[in-house]
Amino acid sequence: MCIFSPLFFLVSSVPTACSLALAITIGRLGYVCPHDVAPLLQQFVRHWCTSLRNIRDNEEKDSAFRGICQMISVNPAGVVPDFIFFCDAVASWVAIKPDLKETIQKILHGFKTQVGEENWKRFSDQFPPHLKERLTTMYGEKFEQKLILPPSLIWGTVPIF
Repeated sequence: MCIFSPLFFLVSSVPTACSLALAITIGRLGYVCPHDVAPLLQQFVRHWCTSLRNIRDNEEKDSAFRGICQMISVNPAGVVPDFIFFCDAVASWVAIKPDLKETIQKILHGFKTQVGEENWKRFSDQFPPHLKERLTTMYGEKFEQKLILPPSLIWGTVPIF
């Protein structure tokens, strides 16, 4: 676990190309060993999302997002303070694979369900209009459904505001 901290620092302090490579690496590490990386999610998730939101859809982006989703399922509270950055990053997809889209829908809906309709409205009202529109377009139908959450997506009592 000690090798992860320098990676998280570097993702926010190196040039864009290196930052992107580090973000992809962190995502892939999260995919293969989410229980090791997820406890540190809050240290890097904002920079990770910022790095990945601007790249074109490809296999690297796909594997990195699968990793961040794995980490969020292990430590959902770790993304709460920077959840808007996660929303922005998932809205950056143009052609997302159906299984990854479903995983992201579950995370988005899990967050919405956990905080409740009123808090969700206050939170989502902070989104820029283009982000709100993009999330609705991409994840709208399932995003609005009620669904029973698996225990791994229960956010606990972590405040989001």
